[in-house]
Amino acid sequence: MRNFFLLIGILSIIGCSSNKKQSVQNEIQDCMSVINLSGDISKVSSLFLSDAAAKVEVIPLEVTDESMLGDISHLHVTDQDIWVHQYKDSYIYRFSRTGKFLNKVGKIGQGPEEYIRIHDFFVDDNSKELYLQTTTPAGLKVYGYNGQFKRIASRRSLDDVCNTVYIQSVLYDNKFFLAQNLAFLNKPMPKDSMWSFALVDSTYQKKKTFKNPAHIGREEEILQHRVDFSKFVNYWKESFTSIDTYNNQLTLKFPDTDTIYQYNSANDELVPQYAIFTTEEKGDYGATHAFVRERSSLDYFCIRHYYPTKYFIYLLGSKGEDIYTYCYDRRDGSVRVKRLKSEITERPSQHGIFHTLKDADNFVLDNDLCGGAFNVDFRSQGKYWIDVLEPGSTDDWINIDEVKDSKVKDDAQKQRFVSTLENVEEEANPILIIATLK
Repeated sequence: MRNFFLLIGILSIIGCSSNKKQSVQNEIQDCMSVINLSGDISKVSSLFLSDAAAKVEVIPLEVTDESMLGDISHLHVTDQDIWVHQYKDSYIYRFSRTGKFLNKVGKIGQGPEEYIRIHDFFVDDNSKELYLQTTTPAGLKVYGYNGQFKRIASRRSLDDVCNTVYIQSVLYDNKFFLAQNLAFLNKPMPKDSMWSFALVDSTYQKKKTFKNPAHIGREEEILQHRVDFSKFVNYWKESFTSIDTYNNQLTLKFPDTDTIYQYNSANDELVPQYAIFTTEEKGDYGATHAFVRERSSLDYFCIRHYYPTKYFIYLLGSKGEDIYTYCYDRRDGSVRVKRLKSEITERPSQHGIFHTLKDADNFVLDNDLCGGAFNVDFRSQGKYWIDVLEPGSTDDWINIDEVKDSKVKDDAQKQRFVSTLENVEEEANPILIIATLK
């Protein structure tokens, strides 16, 4: 059966009504803008970074005895600073916007002002404070920009609030938000307590919760397929919620849904902003959400991520071995699409064969500002996209010859970029390409 990529019950969520028969698409279009992926779409070979970004900066991060970085797990860019958390330790490293190392933030230990591990961190540029979500000892701890400990905002663990290890955190408009995704952990949990997005206070107390509409009607099945650490079962999982704060607006798209919501701070509600329409089939929910997926389950269409900008909304999707980057023009509703051929890899394990689409989550644009390809590894403060280049890495480096051959808007900047790449040492810290959005 052909399955429309439209939520059951979306009209009741939006609050629209109609006195005459209309197609599903027309009814939705009466209520909000529709991104039509099955209409007249232009196929293109390139999507350029300059459509979204006003400028790029190439920033090599300084290496000192205190700032030798490895793989970066979290990164925030502000107007004055660059903040880095790496996988191998739990300090936060502060750099200037030119890449000069300034100081470290954090205290490792077992004391009340200390911690062992960090789950995530937030930067509050107004108060010049960092909020560190620590896991051992648990709590939300606040430090100043220069590294001094200031206070404990909460002693609660994220495990006390969330029902899964798949947790995302957001600080927006001086409010904290948490998102949790499948699979839910194996602990008592009534189906009416399932939530996907929540407004919480600084002590992690939930003030308001929201449910992924794709979960409605599937609660009992989802709980039956939750993680059980006492024995392995082929539990269900889903991709992360796509969240953005471009232009000081918090927007999100839940997994397996067709709607981009905007958060209304005045009444703490999620308001539908865009509906994504396609006639592609989505496939059986259980098959496409299994931890160990069959090869055939990847042959169905899905949209994983979206990236809003001033004039365009980019959607990243896939079907089979194809990765699609859609570019929706907010001004006239037109859509362009760039298709890349990838590959489905197989990895045997004691639980079965894992089938994965390579690079399915990579959002890549042609960097016509300084050359090469621009991979959006991080987005920060609602105004920056960051591509992280790691010297010595085969996966996270860049093809210098490709950069040299690129047609760019500023040849002088390209030459400076090439010089930086050619003179980097293998033991150097990562190089950041920071794109400032229009």
